[in-house]
Amino acid sequence: MNHSKESFFQSFGYIKRAAALAIAAAMVTAFALSVNADGNPVSASGKPNSAYDARTATRTSTTAASKTSAAQTTSTTASDASETTTTTASTTPTGSEINENAVDDTVQTSTELNEDGTPKITAGSAVIMDCDTGMVLYSYNENNQMPMASTTKIMTCILALESGDVGRTITINDECMKMLDGTKIGLLPGYKITMYDLCVGMMMYSGNDAANSAAVAVSGSISAFVSLMNEKAMELGMLNTHFDTPSGLDQFSDGAHYSTAYDMALLGRYAMQNADFRDIVGFKARNIYYDEFPKGRMLVTHNYLLQGQQFGYEGCDGIKTGVTNLAGQCLVSHVTSKEGLHLVCVTLNNTNRWNDHKTLYNYAKSLYEQVPVDPDISSFDAAIVGGSRKRVQVECKPSETFNVLKTQKKDVAREVVYDDFIYAPIESGDVVGHLRYTVNGIVIADYPITAIEDIRSVTNGWFTDYIKAIRERSQSEGS
Repeated sequence: MNHSKESFFQSFGYIKRAAALAIAAAMVTAFALSVNADGNPVSASGKPNSAYDARTATRTSTTAASKTSAAQTTSTTASDASETTTTTASTTPTGSEINENAVDDTVQTSTELNEDGTPKITAGSAVIMDCDTGMVLYSYNENNQMPMASTTKIMTCILALESGDVGRTITINDECMKMLDGTKIGLLPGYKITMYDLCVGMMMYSGNDAANSAAVAVSGSISAFVSLMNEKAMELGMLNTHFDTPSGLDQFSDGAHYSTAYDMALLGRYAMQNADFRDIVGFKARNIYYDEFPKGRMLVTHNYLLQGQQFGYEGCDGIKTGVTNLAGQCLVSHVTSKEGLHLVCVTLNNTNRWNDHKTLYNYAKSLYEQVPVDPDISSFDAAIVGGSRKRVQVECKPSETFNVLKTQKKDVAREVVYDDFIYAPIESGDVVGHLRYTVNGIVIADYPITAIEDIRSVTNGWFTDYIKAIRERSQSEGS
């Protein structure tokens, strides 16, 4: 009898443990169903929360930085240009950052126009802007604050390039290794690399370690550089932007890292005015040099929209890709068209970025018409002060046509602009005026008028310098 009672209670214990395990399994399953494939929470309806609800909610999980150096795992790639084999580092992405090299962009579907003729795109927000005028040609949710992933590095790169000697050598330290995840070029403390190569590494390969290292080199710490990023954003009029990392790794920002399609268009437009930046974002392949690769490591661009690349678009010459689980696919691109247009396009949180940008560029170009330029400047007449002659012979060599929006063609005004007084001495090639076309006061085409002869000063320059100094002082006091 005692033996039977003991067996009964033992069996009952097994049943209790089994029931507990079943309940635990059910709870795990319920939790799993509340998270989507990217690790983002979903609503009660089963649909993912809005793209950036995390800005107003406390993020409870932060992915630790990967402890495995990119230098520990290597693969071999061949350089088509040099036909030599180089060793390149690879990493396994963790957290919400996605290794740009692992993104599958091979599946692209064609896009069409909506019934009203506007672009049909997949992006959560979008802008296409005329860089010459700043005019927005198309926008969708352009002021929605959203994460922008590694397109953040546009700001990091331009600040690094503006910081001074880009050829200077940078020594990597422990501060550079903070808040690291995702794509890296394999830098370690003690390594030496030029600032220029850091910019190449962050823009072509999206190296987060390269972005951090440039930030520390410029400002001494990541936090100080982030302050500089936000100061520059305000200077550029990026009023709906807040930077929290130099790299765009949003899992470290607790919702404090965001921008808008419009603000990123302002940034892209500004950055493309820098010659070094234009060169870097236009590279399809480029060697960089640091300790592990003294003979050079070949990097290949992630921007497949560049002309000649896998999803290339005619005239595309920049700028930067980005992708995280939270941000989705992001892309800031730039096109210099054969018609002379300079356009910047931004899409955030989309799934068909290459074709979305092609659709937006095609749409934007369809809005313009080419108008012939009238190069006649016979009306140009200005007094020469302090010169051996009273007038100067000039020329203007504009392009044959300029671009104007079809809806604004009737409002185009032509004007010849020059100073009331032109001061000697004058050398051939000096700009002495402008032939301009405007729409409602906005300059849409500007061609320099240049001197084609030298005019010497008859005052040995002192009178000219005196008049210029008075004029500059007057302008300074007036401003």
